[in-house]
Amino acid sequence: MYTVVSDAFGRRRKGKPEAHAAFHQLTADWIRQAREEAGRSTSAPWQLMAVKAPALPRTRHNEPGHDPLTLWEASVIATYQVAFNRKAGTTALLVPHLVAEQLLSCASHDMPVHRLTADSSALPAEVLLEQWDHEGFTCS
Repeated sequence: MYTVVSDAFGRRRKGKPEAHAAFHQLTADWIRQAREEAGRSTSAPWQLMAVKAPALPRTRHNEPGHDPLTLWEASVIATYQVAFNRKAGTTALLVPHLVAEQLLSCASHDMPVHRLTADSSALPAEVLLEQWDHEGFTCS
């Protein structure tokens, strides 16, 4: 932040301290908001989610493929994967609450996402993933 402000102002001094103070206030507000959000009591801070990633589109032999997942979606799947059902192409993820909410907001017909458990379930993720009917899943 210091470098960006300094580069923008160059040798001019007028307004530079105020710009630094505004950036410090902005980041302090972000930190405060993040701490408030992290401190909120949620019923399930970590949630077991099911995701069916879209199939890779077929390409000709020498054409580069296009990954239908965004970098964020692929990173979440790689980071939080706890079970995989190869036959169905589904993955169970154990994710923080906010990541679960973001995944649910990204859900689509091509990439269904669903919470796998109620708090009372003690079944392993592999079993829950096998029981998930992603074909009958509809996005609202």
